[in-house]
Amino acid sequence: MRGTLFLSLAVLIAAFRLSPAADVAAEPHPVSPITVLAQECDASSASNVKATIAWVPSGRGEQWLDLSLYNNGFAPGTFAGVGPLAPDTGTVVWSGLRPGFTHFLRVNTHSPSGWEPSQTIAFATQACGGDPALPQPNGELVALRERLRAEVAASGLNAAVAVTDLQTGESIDVNGDQPRLPGCTINFFVLLSVVMDLQDGRYHQAEVDDLIARTVWSSNPVTARELLLKTGMGDLGAGLVKVNQLLDLLVLPVSLYDHPPAYPDESLHGSGNVLTANEMNRALTALYQARIVSPAWRDYLLGKLVGVKPGLQYLLPAGVADGVVSHKNGFLAHSSGWVDNDAGIVIFDRSGKRYAYALSFFTEEVPYKYADIPLGQTVSGLVWQYFSSRYY
Repeated sequence: MRGTLFLSLAVLIAAFRLSPAADVAAEPHPVSPITVLAQECDASSASNVKATIAWVPSGRGEQWLDLSLYNNGFAPGTFAGVGPLAPDTGTVVWSGLRPGFTHFLRVNTHSPSGWEPSQTIAFATQACGGDPALPQPNGELVALRERLRAEVAASGLNAAVAVTDLQTGESIDVNGDQPRLPGCTINFFVLLSVVMDLQDGRYHQAEVDDLIARTVWSSNPVTARELLLKTGMGDLGAGLVKVNQLLDLLVLPVSLYDHPPAYPDESLHGSGNVLTANEMNRALTALYQARIVSPAWRDYLLGKLVGVKPGLQYLLPAGVADGVVSHKNGFLAHSSGWVDNDAGIVIFDRSGKRYAYALSFFTEEVPYKYADIPLGQTVSGLVWQYFSSRYY
């Protein structure tokens, strides 16, 4: 194996001044390059990380080091900054970062010709002991977990479930940290990598629009492999590495994208693909909160993930009454039995307000084809009932 919410912007702003919004110069003169030299758990708090950040300044004016939770081009009001820094400053130690979380950094230089932002880099903070900021599930959500645990036990199936309230961040799971055979569900990360490329302007939406739709429609591994090649800029190995770098960026240490599903001979490590229900939900949470791509590109991907053909709507969507389900299936015949997975985000409206939750359902060693359907539909129905009752 390769070896939620981070400190709020409000806290960051209390510790550091807000960086001014940048009127980007016509021809930016970026510093080169930004590097996270070291990280350590802050001695003052086991739940904070201190990072040493370095770069080579351009020397063209005062600088700000900007940090954001969101990969949204540093939209005003969504990031904090340290500054102003002297034109020759090239190192900052930033404390109070939440462990195990994705961050985005840039240096913004106020030159005579205007603001000159550097290229944005992304990094994940290391894990530390404990995270008191994570919300504890309420009593009713704990009761739901025990009901789900009983249903899984009664089914006799090898199953894992993770549920996340996307309003509060509360999560529950049954076997949520167990490594699972993901099937094509893991191609969610290929889709996300492609959407990140689109946001960065690496290629045009028209080049991948149909491939994304076909991948989602039938959980098509052939078109997913084409997208993997696309995000690897024509190099399959580079695509595999890039998806694993995305898993690292999302702080999913157990999950591994070893080969394109249905193409085991194109292996990166000579092992298998791995995913956990909890890590899948963490990725879905990052997507929904628009931390990894902007709200517009999040909505684009969520819209694409609705387009699953009727014959593959038998797990998560089957338990949902009037919500919209954006999901990614995963199905395969394995030597140990059938694998049947579904993971996604359910969005619904109540009294003009939008609510959402993430649900991941994984089964393997299923003794005969589709034997997991009753359990999957029961799990989805119970989770839907909980959220329908909580938000009405």
